Amino acid sequence: MAGRSRLPSGAVCPAAYPDTPAEFPPHLQAGAMRRRFWGVFNCLCAGAFGALAAASAKLAFSSEVNMGLCVLGIVGMAFTNSMMWTFFSRGLSFSMSSAIASVTVTFSNILSSAFLGYVLYGECQEVLWWGGVFLILCGLTLIHRKLPPTWKALPQKQQ
Repeated sequence: MAGRSRLPSGAVCPAAYPDTPAEFPPHLQAGAMRRRFWGVFNCLCAGAFGALAAASAKLAFSSEVNMGLCVLGIVGMAFTNSMMWTFFSRGLSFSMSSAIASVTVTFSNILSSAFLGYVLYGECQEVLWWGGVFLILCGLTLIHRKLPPTWKALPQKQQ
């Protein structure tokens, strides 16, 4: 271990092991794909529950609703909001990074809000809005396309 190069913090740098590939072992690669699926699934559910919470709040606080629907809307908002946070925290635990989970939840929330807005309230979105959704989808495909980059072993200089 005396000949190995060390970082200032005392940790061994990846260049210290030039013959060792810096990839996940095969048994972790299969599990990583399963974890990625459950991470995406939980984040998509979190976005949908977030949209349902917003729709419940709009129902609860609109002016032409009687008291029973107002209470039902507040209870529905509290329930769907707690479900959204539950699925989001599970999605964070399964995802490779918090950025991937956050963007996936945002995308799911936007699409779910558009669908619920059209079905419940007859709202239609502008072309520019759908262009923004398309750009978010392009970003999602970029960050979900493969595992994060691995460290490549640096060639050792012969002295």
